[in-house]
Amino acid sequence: MSTRTRKIAATGAGALLLMATGSGVAFGETQDEAVQRAKAVCGDGQLCVWDGENFSGKVNVFHECLPAWAKFEGFDDERAGSWLNTQYGDVVSSFATGNPGDPATWTEGYRSPVNEAIADGANLNLVGVDPC
Repeated sequence: MSTRTRKIAATGAGALLLMATGSGVAFGETQDEAVQRAKAVCGDGQLCVWDGENFSGKVNVFHECLPAWAKFEGFDDERAGSWLNTQYGDVVSSFATGNPGDPATWTEGYRSPVNEAIADGANLNLVGVDPC
């Protein structure tokens, strides 16, 4: 797996930042197509987290703030693989790293701003999230 990170930013209202490691998209799919596919699942004002890279596999959808870190439900390896943050305003989602089975060990490992798409985040070993 490549450790090179690439950023692509669109300009204008509703711009979305896509970050990927390596190709960052499924074979034959452009980065814009991957984001559009993710947006078809993840509506405005939500944080959607997939267990697979490139917005694939099982998905958890968050649309409200939580009182504590949330564990990813139904993910085979209990870790985030990719996510799309379409929340509003200055909301920043906080992802946790640590032992997936022991939330007491969780610390902040990544902060996701509004209008961000991460196609390959598996290498960050993120095990939970506080959406806002």
